Amino acid sequence: MVKNINILLFVLSFVQFSFSQEIEFGEVSKEELSEKFYDKDSSANAVILYKERRTYYGANASSVELVTEIHERIKIYNKEGFDKATVAVNLFKTRSSKERISKIKAYTYNLENNKITETKLDKNQVFESDYSYNYKQVKFTMPNIKEGSVIDITYKITSPFTLSIDEVKLQYDIPIKLINAEVQTPDGYNFRTKAKGSISFFPKHTRKRSPVLDRTMDVLSYTLTDVPALKDEMFVDNIHNYRAGVLFELISIVTPTINRYYAQTWGDVAENIGSDDDYKNELDKTNSFDDALDALISENQTEMDKMKSIFKYVKDNIQWNGIDGKYFYNGIRKTLKEKKGNVADINLTLVGMLRYAGINANPLVISTKENSIPFFPTVDRLNYVLAYAVIGEEQYFLDATDEFSDINVLPLKDYNWQGVFIDNNNMVWKKVAIKKPEPGISQYMINASVNEEGVLEGNLMSRYTNHKAYSFRKNYKNEDMDAYLTNKEESLENIEISNYKAQNADTHEGYVSESYDFYKESGADIIDDKIYIIPMLFLKSTENPFKLDKREFPIDFGYPMKERYMVNITIPENYVVESSPEPMILKLPEDLGTFQFSPKILGNKIQLSASLELNKALMGPETYVYLKEFFNQMINKQKEQIVLTKAE
Repeated sequence: MVKNINILLFVLSFVQFSFSQEIEFGEVSKEELSEKFYDKDSSANAVILYKERRTYYGANASSVELVTEIHERIKIYNKEGFDKATVAVNLFKTRSSKERISKIKAYTYNLENNKITETKLDKNQVFESDYSYNYKQVKFTMPNIKEGSVIDITYKITSPFTLSIDEVKLQYDIPIKLINAEVQTPDGYNFRTKAKGSISFFPKHTRKRSPVLDRTMDVLSYTLTDVPALKDEMFVDNIHNYRAGVLFELISIVTPTINRYYAQTWGDVAENIGSDDDYKNELDKTNSFDDALDALISENQTEMDKMKSIFKYVKDNIQWNGIDGKYFYNGIRKTLKEKKGNVADINLTLVGMLRYAGINANPLVISTKENSIPFFPTVDRLNYVLAYAVIGEEQYFLDATDEFSDINVLPLKDYNWQGVFIDNNNMVWKKVAIKKPEPGISQYMINASVNEEGVLEGNLMSRYTNHKAYSFRKNYKNEDMDAYLTNKEESLENIEISNYKAQNADTHEGYVSESYDFYKESGADIIDDKIYIIPMLFLKSTENPFKLDKREFPIDFGYPMKERYMVNITIPENYVVESSPEPMILKLPEDLGTFQFSPKILGNKIQLSASLELNKALMGPETYVYLKEFFNQMINKQKEQIVLTKAE
C-alpha cells in the first residue's frame, strides 16, 4: 500500500506516550505452558493467546510521527506450529522517508521439570533485508522452540507517514483467544472506517486528551475473543480480503488552521492521480519514441493492426523489473533507453505510443488481486496501471509487463473489481469495469487401445485457447524438457510419454497445441478374465478441490472455462462390453456450470464424449454447497469403469 507522505501540519514538543497493557509482557503462566490443544479448535497447531495493538500519534523534536506498539503472545502446540516462531515485519519506505522498528523484546518460555524457563532473543538474531522496492523487512526466529513453547514479543513501529493508518487486523491463519486494538486520531482528522470479514464486531468509541499533542483524540477500541482461524482454500482471489479487520482512509482535515479534503468519490481519485505530472505531461512526449514507431506502423494499417504491432513492440523491448506502481519509476525516455521499468513505465509508455498512432488510449489505474480490493474511494490502495483503448465500440485492456499476456488476456491478478479511468485531455475521470475474460478452452482427443494384459497405449492431442493457453505458456517456459516430461508423466498416473511436441508455446498470441504418444503397462485392471477400464483414462479428476463444510468467501476460478474430451479406445477383438457407466448431465443452479458424460460402444470401440463448463469466473459463497456436490458427483462418475468380458 502506497503511503501518504505528508505530515501533520503542526509542530509539537516531544512527550513520551505510554499505555498500560491488560496482560503484562513476560508474565507467562504454567497453565499456558501446560496447555496441550485449543479447546475450540483442536486442529490448531498454534494459537494467539493474546495480541494487543495500539496506534497513536507521537512526536520527536521536529515532527509528528505515527506510532504503533505491538504485544503478541503465541502458544505452539506441535512441530507443525513451529513456523509461528518466525516473525516478519514489513516497513514501508520511499526514497526520502522510511518506517522504523525499535524496542524489540522477545522471549521463548518452556516448562521444564515443572519450572518455567525463558530464552531471550538476542539482537544478532534479528535480520533486516530489502523485501521489495517499497518495503524493508525485519525478521527473526525465536530461539529454543519446542512443542508446548509460549513466545512473548513486543516491538514499536514509528512511521513518518502520518496520514496513512495500516489496516487493523483482527484475524489470522491461527485462532486468537483475545485481541485488543486501539487507534487514536486527532480531533479534526476525519477517517472513514470500513469493517471487513465475516465476523461481527463493533468498536467502542471514546475521547481522551493526548499529552503529546495537547489536543483531544478520537479513540476507537476493538476487543474480540475466540476468533477462529482464517483458513485458506483453493480458488480464492486474495484470502486477506476476507480477514476480519478495519480499514482507515483519511477523508478530510478540518481544524482552526487547516481545511483540506481528500478523495470522496472515484472521480476525485481519478482526477487526483491524473493531476500528477506523469499523467498530465509525460504521456504525450512522443519525441522519445517517434522514430521507432514510424518504422513500425504505417497509414495503411488498421487501428487494430497498429495496436497489435505496438503492443508486441513494447513487450519485446521493455522488461518488467518486478515493481508495481501507478507512477513512473524511470520515465518514458529512460525506460526505452534501459529497456526496463516498473509497471507504470511499461504500460504508460504503451499508452503514449498508442496515442501517437492515433488510437484512443488512456491509463486505467487498478488494485491487483494480491494488493486487495479497494473498499472505498482511495488513491493509496491502487497499485497498478493498465493501458485501455477503444476502437470503434470495442474496449481493449492491455498489460505489456507479462511475456504471455495478450490483448484482453490479462494476467489473472489484473481482474480485480474495476479500474479508475484517467483521460486528462477530455477531462474525464471515472470508474470503468474491466472486461471479463473469455472462457479458457481446453480440448483433448485421445486414440488408444488396450490389450488382454491391460496394456494401454495411444496418442493424445490437445489444444488450449485464451487463459488456458496463457497458463500453459507460463508453465512451459524455460522448463528443462526431461524434468517437464517427468512431472507430466507423474501427474498423469505415471504414463510413459514419447514423441512429445508443443506448438505455438513461445508466443503470446493464439492457441497452443501439444501432442504425444503414451504407454501404460497397467492401464486397465485384469480380474478373473475380465478387463476393467476407466474411459476417462488418466485425464480423470481424482480430488475435490472443495473440502470445507462451508465457505464464507467467493470462489474465484480466475476465468470461465470449458473442457472437452473425446476418447476412443479400441478393445481386444475377443472381448465384448459387459457393463458401461450410464450417461450423465449434471448442472449447477442458474446456469453456472454443466458436466456431461456420454460413453458409447460401437463394435470393438469405446467412445467417450465428456465436457465440463464453468460459466462464471467468480461465484458467491452461497453457491459453495452446490459446487462441492457438483464436483463430488463429477469425480465419482469419472471413476466409473467399463467392464470387458471374453466373447463366448
